[in-house]
Amino acid sequence: MAAIINIQWNNLNRVLNEFADFFIQQARQNLGLNESYASGNLGDTMEKIIEIDYYHFSVKVSLADYWDYVENGRRPGKFPPPNRIKEWIQVKPVSPRPLKNGKLPTTSQLAYLIGRKIAQEGTEPKPFFKPAKEAAISQFKDAITYAIDEDVSEWIVSQITEGEIYEDLFKAL
Repeated sequence: MAAIINIQWNNLNRVLNEFADFFIQQARQNLGLNESYASGNLGDTMEKIIEIDYYHFSVKVSLADYWDYVENGRRPGKFPPPNRIKEWIQVKPVSPRPLKNGKLPTTSQLAYLIGRKIAQEGTEPKPFFKPAKEAAISQFKDAITYAIDEDVSEWIVSQITEGEIYEDLFKAL
């Protein structure tokens, strides 16, 4: 009877959690360096999701839905959502210039003007995700490999000394 592979993946789980924490720290740092940390919401919404099973492992990061616009910029064309622009205006200290009539624009007017500029010119990319991913992979590639090796080695040893493989070896003799 063949042994069921039930590797615990304790070492891999530990290293992937360290990887995710490092990635999130780097991404937040990149947001600050890019001056893309207006409200802090993007960095604060980052949550790691570690998945490990027999066939694969993955590290995912949950982010605010607008992360892609920060990372890759936005092409000209459509107006961004006005309520998002208003939220950004409230969080980021925006000093509006007076309109042609000499009055300062309201938050709604300012949101319209900013939205129109984005619709006409787009926004420049401010990569924070990809550089953090590359740094984390570079930093942890070997550690992940060693963790997998340790977990598989521990499973093999446990199967030889305690498991069905040991019993099957002696039954075959």
